[in-house]
Amino acid sequence: MPKPYIITEDQKMQFAGIYVLEYMINKPHEFPLLLSKNDQDLESILEWLLVKELIQIKKNESYTPTVKGRESLIKFMDRYTEFLNVFDIYCAVDLETGEFAFESYFDFEDKISWNLLLSEDRWDDLRVAVADYKKLNPVEIVFMSFINEDRFGKDKTGWQFDLLLGSVWDEILEICDTAIQWNELGFEEEEGMVPAEAVIEDIIVQGAEHVLALQKEENAYTPKYLNDYDDKFMSSSNGEADKERIIIKEHVVEYYDPYLDPVYVSPIWFGYWF
Repeated sequence: MPKPYIITEDQKMQFAGIYVLEYMINKPHEFPLLLSKNDQDLESILEWLLVKELIQIKKNESYTPTVKGRESLIKFMDRYTEFLNVFDIYCAVDLETGEFAFESYFDFEDKISWNLLLSEDRWDDLRVAVADYKKLNPVEIVFMSFINEDRFGKDKTGWQFDLLLGSVWDEILEICDTAIQWNELGFEEEEGMVPAEAVIEDIIVQGAEHVLALQKEENAYTPKYLNDYDDKFMSSSNGEADKERIIIKEHVVEYYDPYLDPVYVSPIWFGYWF
């Protein structure tokens, strides 16, 4: 039985902080020093960002991002791009047939039909297993999946409270604790035992092959997959402010070749984003 996953208070602050920082940079939005109503629940997060020099006080009136803050968001968005383009493909795998839901991604013209496919019981979510095998933090991967699923939606009343103190963090830990672990994937066949390591590496390679196929089919499938991206994470803005937004990257197809190695991890996952 694997040890339960944990989220330290510092890690929780890192996740919440980058979420608030993105809001400040991409909306853009400046929080006044004197917070009001629900924004008061962000006080400790803003103080943490201030101590880390990711934001600063402007004219003794409001909080505003620093150059270091923008650089930190760029680092995080690089990781988030990798999550969407590389790790999310393992969200729906049929372990009985070896099929990936994303194999038929381009067969769907609308998100409703696509989500109906994803809701089928035959799929297993192997993102935690893949992240753990690659020695990444599964909690961070699930946090990113919550962003993608709009679980921290800023258009919902009380999101400020949920961001740091809500039960959503318990949900993230529960997903990690109950997810399929890579060392559970071994199985017996006529020729003998197939070790879990061989199974997870085969799954990782197959996923990477599908990523490359999708990229080649439409240069990058991320833009189509993120038709409603602004509603989930990146706040919308217009005019000159758009030039200052920090968004996901698009890579050439060859960028994903190294992922055919099942133990490959991009350097962008090393260290912190701040």
